[in-house]
Amino acid sequence: MVVVTLIGILASLALPSFRSAGSRTKASAFQNDARVFSEGFLRYAQENGIFPKNQRNRDRFPPNMEGYISSETWQRTTPLGGRYSWDDFRRNRRSGHHGAIMILRSNLKMRELRAIDAAIDDGNTTTGALQVRNGGSRIYYILEN
Repeated sequence: MVVVTLIGILASLALPSFRSAGSRTKASAFQNDARVFSEGFLRYAQENGIFPKNQRNRDRFPPNMEGYISSETWQRTTPLGGRYSWDDFRRNRRSGHHGAIMILRSNLKMRELRAIDAAIDDGNTTTGALQVRNGGSRIYYILEN
């Protein structure tokens, strides 16, 4: 009985570490995708003088991005859940942003998103490069302000 109790106590102590490791793994995988995609979008903007336009269907591969980013990587489920999308902010110039990699329909809780933001950005989900909106259903990785 004592052994079972000790195992239960040890398991309860280890659980936060496992969750933290999971958040760090997701953050690292997302950060790698964001870096590769950012390089592609920024190279496109440098060569064409403007970021690509949004697609009407947000789940589609951004127009004219072949050769800049991998369509296979773009169209898979992201490390944070959901799907990648592109936002050029042409409809919302008040934001001051010019381009962002967006994740639609992430399945992560705000607690997890805050931990990921702390790992790769400023720890505040409303400022910095990584921003969370609509209760976590939209995550923006801002490329250019």
